Amino acid sequence: MKNFLSSIICALAVLAPLGTTAAPRGVEPRDEEVRCYFDNSADWSSVYVWAWDANNGNQQLSSATAWPGEEITARDANGYFVWTGHKGMPTHIIFNNGSGTQTSDLTYQNGKVYDASGNVTDYPGGDGRPVVTITPAGATFYSTQTVSMTVIPAEAAIYYTLDGSAPSASSSRYTGALTLTQTTTVKAVGIAADGTMGNVATAVFTYKDAPDPGSETSTVNLITDYYKVNPDGKVGNFKTIGVTGHPASNAFSNWSAEDLIAQGVARDVCQAYKGLHERPVVDSYSIYAAYDNTNLYLGVQFVYLVWDAGGEGKQPGESKPYNMDGHMFWAFDLDPYASFDGYIDGNGPIWNEQYEGAYFQNGVDAVLMCSTKPGVGTPGLFLPTPEGHASYNSAYCKSLPSNFYGYTDGLHPSIDRIWGLPFGSDEAMLTGNEGFVDLKGEIAESAHTFYEFKIPLSLLGISADYIQNTGIGVMYLDKYGTSPVGGTPYDPSYFDNLHESYSMDPSTSLEKEDRDVITYAPARVGKLAQSSRVSELPAGNDAPAEYYNLQGLKVNNPSNGIYIRVQGAKVTKVLLK
Repeated sequence: MKNFLSSIICALAVLAPLGTTAAPRGVEPRDEEVRCYFDNSADWSSVYVWAWDANNGNQQLSSATAWPGEEITARDANGYFVWTGHKGMPTHIIFNNGSGTQTSDLTYQNGKVYDASGNVTDYPGGDGRPVVTITPAGATFYSTQTVSMTVIPAEAAIYYTLDGSAPSASSSRYTGALTLTQTTTVKAVGIAADGTMGNVATAVFTYKDAPDPGSETSTVNLITDYYKVNPDGKVGNFKTIGVTGHPASNAFSNWSAEDLIAQGVARDVCQAYKGLHERPVVDSYSIYAAYDNTNLYLGVQFVYLVWDAGGEGKQPGESKPYNMDGHMFWAFDLDPYASFDGYIDGNGPIWNEQYEGAYFQNGVDAVLMCSTKPGVGTPGLFLPTPEGHASYNSAYCKSLPSNFYGYTDGLHPSIDRIWGLPFGSDEAMLTGNEGFVDLKGEIAESAHTFYEFKIPLSLLGISADYIQNTGIGVMYLDKYGTSPVGGTPYDPSYFDNLHESYSMDPSTSLEKEDRDVITYAPARVGKLAQSSRVSELPAGNDAPAEYYNLQGLKVNNPSNGIYIRVQGAKVTKVLLK
């Protein structure tokens, strides 16, 4: 994976296009659809297009009428960003990153690829034969799968088959997206008006039945009533979040309480009990999720309520996660049939394989790691090898675009209380419901930190339909040293060696370098897990009422929300207010 910092180009002044350039000779006739291609070798985190027609009163042709123009998210099989216009034929275009870097005014050329330096090259396969792209380029699905196709040049027709046979002009003609419900081999070909036929594109889509309950995915993930996992059945929302990268200046207005998928408690990291003097402090409190047809959006709130009360006291500035080059660590359950241990070739954790660390046995099958300091290092998404491990091989380690995440100081407005244990409490209390207090007033809200992320679905290998119909799991791991020291949702392995000594500093905890075998489930996005667990139900009709959350786990002190109420043989779904 190349370091994304090495490919940053010099910023150009943002100049609103005047649109006064004379029209080039031989401008193509107006058409219902045009396509522009952009090679984002400069690694812009976002790509926008500003296209106009100098022959028609400088008409703006993108869907956005204000600078920086229309954001491009679609990509083709070659990885190029693709803008499809329907309002007319542009004479000029500008590509920009929305943050001050842009190309010069470029003359529109159909079937060409532009880059940030203004270079124009032929589209691969541009030998006059039509090129068909099938999106996605194959997948495994569990309910339905949407498949779309495009062709270059746009004037060519697409013909396809669904039985694996070679397509021809006598095959079905593509007119719109297909919906598959069974294992299908899609083959498609483009045919130009003069009969020129391109190469056949092939994509295989494999249908699988929904997995048996609990086959690969843990459904256990609560310790105490103060830990919330998918509260009130919330699984994130289908909406676009305006993640701008860093700084995340709009983060608090981007997210709402309805996007909350998990909440932990403060002071459930090892430094709260051993190593109080350590800074920065990484203590996740809540995570948020949303998605649209292009991206998965995630937010995580960190709280600062751990300090050396008997020594150096509060150090909110030094304790910011971004004051170190630490590891941010997201874990995903993308495929209910897949899992991996998260160890590089089975030997040790990512980026520290000579040590111990997070070892997954809860259905997690992908992790995303980046620095707590945006812009440092090379972010990577690690996918499982056939042996069930992680790997630095490019087939299983994918780079992410730079500036796909950022942070802002403060506490999200939806958080009205920060639950945790008082200083000096026994960590065993974390597994019960006694002793928790609201810690929100102990320090200014500016001491806390919120991060947000924008992750392309194409990188994860899933679609919005998949999230809605199958669902995925997400968890955040608080990492300090080589091993997690906490996380949201929580896992008891984070505290299994709490009072043992760290090898390089006996005043701190072994939790920073032990193997944490993670068995508790991630929070869900899009759809809850396939199964629930309700056990030890009261037998008599006169038994007291008991309450369970929507994942089937018993709740001793239910707060506001939706629960399963069990009293003897009677089971009802209730809303407590």
